[in-house]
Amino acid sequence: MNLLSLARARKRLLVFAAVGASCFLVQFILLTAMAHLGMYRPLANAVSFAISAQLNFLLSTRITWRDRPSSGRRGTGARWLAYNGTALGSLGCNTVVFVLAYHSIGTTPAAVLGVVTGTCLVYLVCNLLVFRGAVPASGASGAGRPRTLAMEIDREALR
Repeated sequence: MNLLSLARARKRLLVFAAVGASCFLVQFILLTAMAHLGMYRPLANAVSFAISAQLNFLLSTRITWRDRPSSGRRGTGARWLAYNGTALGSLGCNTVVFVLAYHSIGTTPAAVLGVVTGTCLVYLVCNLLVFRGAVPASGASGAGRPRTLAMEIDREALR
């Protein structure tokens, strides 16, 4: 890995962290409001996480991985499904950690702990799979055109 690649990776990681922190703030505000209104806290956490995940997808697409565009609406749709699958796995982890921790350490630390447990996994999956850069097409039908993971997922769904 050369110095330029390292600098780009560091910048992307910082942007990822800033987007994640912004989305966590939205999640926490929603969680606090719903809990204040009497909603069961684990359910409020799950709902606020799901809403925050959609904001995170939008910001990840437009900011964090803007240099890795999808290929049209179908590619964006496949990417959105892949991202939400990743978010669903992260939600499971987040919710389990939150439920196990909020009685003993409180809502705020449990919410932070839940988010932190999924962050590294989400970054790796998004960086390596969901927002992966275009890869050269194989075969005569796609010669010369790049293919993205989202396109591959879309192709597999049509089979």
